[in-house]
Amino acid sequence: MKRDFAALRDGPFDLLVVGGGIYGAWTAYDAALRGLRVALVERTDWASGTSSASSKLIHGGLRYLRHLWVRTVQKSLLERRTLSRIAPHQVRPLRFLFPTYRHQPVNRLSIWFGLTLYDLLAGRNQPVARHRTLRREAVAKAYPFLRTDALAGGFFYGDCGTDDARLTLEVVDAARRAGALVVNHAPVAELLRARGRVAGGAVADATTGATIEVQAAVTVVAAGPWSRTLLDGTTRGRLCRFTKGVHLVLPALPCSDALLLVAASDGRVFFLIPWYGKTLVGTTDTAYDGAPDAVRVEQADVDYLLSELRVHVPGLGWEESDILGRFAGLRTLRNVGGVTPSAVTREWRLESPEPGLLLPVGGKLTSARVDAGRVVAGVLKALGRRVGHLPTDRPLPWAPEGSFTPWQGAMQAAGVAAGLDEETALWTAHRFGARVTDLHDLVRARPDLARRVVATAPFCRGEICLAARDEMATTLEDALRRRLPATLFAPIDGAVAGDAAALMGEALGWDAARRRREVADFLGPDP
Repeated sequence: MKRDFAALRDGPFDLLVVGGGIYGAWTAYDAALRGLRVALVERTDWASGTSSASSKLIHGGLRYLRHLWVRTVQKSLLERRTLSRIAPHQVRPLRFLFPTYRHQPVNRLSIWFGLTLYDLLAGRNQPVARHRTLRREAVAKAYPFLRTDALAGGFFYGDCGTDDARLTLEVVDAARRAGALVVNHAPVAELLRARGRVAGGAVADATTGATIEVQAAVTVVAAGPWSRTLLDGTTRGRLCRFTKGVHLVLPALPCSDALLLVAASDGRVFFLIPWYGKTLVGTTDTAYDGAPDAVRVEQADVDYLLSELRVHVPGLGWEESDILGRFAGLRTLRNVGGVTPSAVTREWRLESPEPGLLLPVGGKLTSARVDAGRVVAGVLKALGRRVGHLPTDRPLPWAPEGSFTPWQGAMQAAGVAAGLDEETALWTAHRFGARVTDLHDLVRARPDLARRVVATAPFCRGEICLAARDEMATTLEDALRRRLPATLFAPIDGAVAGDAAALMGEALGWDAARRRREVADFLGPDP
């Protein structure tokens, strides 16, 4: 993956996709496979917005059944099956414990019915087992850290986990391999309009300041919360609204299962999810009206999640000092008034606010592939071309051949033989898929690259080199937050940032001044 901003001059394009999150990536990939000339541009970096701030789940959305969003759940469950087949390295099965309590808002019979419906909607050949009922004694014995007063029992059910930023990056690479031009750090200053329709966008190079007017027959703005800045005043506030979701990263659970819990304070569902050897806790769901770039984790968000943890998992004893990392993201949802943020529909819709412009609204990480197919169908219709079947159900480009489990074991062993520790060797197989042999070659040639970036997370220094060399990372933030999410597991100090800048600088030709500037920009004014 090599960044080539100047290639945007090679228009006109059939399709300009604005926004390099999961929806923009799948849209560009689908359209390129159908033979369209496609340009995909992203204002900062791939998955730098909502697509790196999710709960890292490929799931049907069990809680959506409470709101009777059955169609959304079934679509997502079918996609869970497809994604686990075409990207087994990116989509890993998880078993969830759903403990139940007397006098909770949803009774055990309703939960049993919901899980039964969840299994029926999923159909056959899913990557996870169907749900199972647990007695109180079994739950209390296996999970002694749980609250036990009024404990009634529990259920096991299955869903899948992922690394959302890595999944998005691989889909961007798939689009590139299919013929799309993909350029990050290329914000669209404004949409171009001609003869009463949108005709492309004025795209800037964030590194040089140069601007290219990219002509396109159809433009898809898949920029999530940032889409509003490109819409005209009559549609800007009418089509969508935002809700904020916050997650905390905490130490490892004393079990390998994830947990689904119901908040005592407001009846919302939240998760404890094993992720890279630690625990992801979230999410919140609150209305947000501010600027997308200003979204932050507030103390109230932290207090809410910690207070619920104290109620539900008192045996873990987690306090604010145990938090390793935290992040916030925005969901862009349909503008339905008069309901709480959690009750706003997650159902996806394609809008066309102006001729030549398409705007996807709503949706979720899991269902982005199939929704993108509908976006491209709209593009083809606008172009007057035949609408064919969805072609993106082939393996993603980094997917290993053959059965995944033995391949994973072999690659973990190969990584250890190359010099990686066992945990890092395991997770790099998931993160790189078939490309992990490039990392093995690198650390064999330079053993110092096998060392971890931060001691508490299974990411090695060689991954920074590959991020710059092969994955279009152009800043320290690109490498240390999204190519490998090191910033979520430990504070990155000047020494770690300087080492990363030196590694990236080797690949990108940074001089000493550029390296110092990258470190200063990454650490900010108050490192």
